[in-house]
Amino acid sequence: MKLWLYAKSSHRDSLDNVRRCAAVANALGEFEPTLCTGDYRAASIAKDTMGVKNSMGIDAMGNLPHTMERLDMLIYDNEDVTKEMHQDMEKFCSKLYAFEDTLPLDIVDETYFTSSDAIVKKGIFFSDDDYERRFVEFCKDSKKYDFALLNGNYFFLDTLEEFEKSFTQVTDEEEYEEFIKDTEYLLCASVHTALESLAAGNKPVFFMIKEKSSSSLELIYKYNIPIAKGRNLDELVKSYEDIIKNYPQTNRIQKFDYTNLKESIRATFEKH
Repeated sequence: MKLWLYAKSSHRDSLDNVRRCAAVANALGEFEPTLCTGDYRAASIAKDTMGVKNSMGIDAMGNLPHTMERLDMLIYDNEDVTKEMHQDMEKFCSKLYAFEDTLPLDIVDETYFTSSDAIVKKGIFFSDDDYERRFVEFCKDSKKYDFALLNGNYFFLDTLEEFEKSFTQVTDEEEYEEFIKDTEYLLCASVHTALESLAAGNKPVFFMIKEKSSSSLELIYKYNIPIAKGRNLDELVKSYEDIIKNYPQTNRIQKFDYTNLKESIRATFEKH
């Protein structure tokens, strides 16, 4: 019997689902779980930069029964799962846990709760993906701003030159964790990244470009994270600058208590 996790991912998706599942995989290390992702690159990223020990890309979640054995356990983070697919996996698994059901969407890896003094005042992270090049167009013809942009894992290679016209520094995606921890006022379009910044004791500012949907947006309001707006980068930065002059009181994010989940998993292992 084994414990598996599955996170929806692709070059068109952010890595929010993967980061949540990686946090759970790390917390449940005693059970030696394997994190499966929707694309092979995400599996490598999880192992190389998120601390995950065992990971593999399997494409669609429907392929899991070909990899797992009957009565294995599964934790999944995939908002596209239908009721019928969930029921089929329940029949296959001894235990099935789903985000937004038995696990909350505001789980943040415990490494972000360690004390770290922010050494960079301003930084920006759009997302790990920009397949439609919306952020590239958003920044086009802007002024050049004296703060760093954190590159996305799925950004096109030819966008670097374009971003260097708008920002004094472009940071490699491999520096993700350090960048989030070290930036005091992080302007980002990823809900989960905003939560990681908050956990690290920093002051995130959220923004969302028109036509790019954002999952779990309600968490931004739950934690009172301010929202910057603008039709282009210049307008967005002005809104962001106004916010950090009088940054609001945010709500504290707590570490997730894995006690009940661990007991449930441990009891299932003992039973089978």
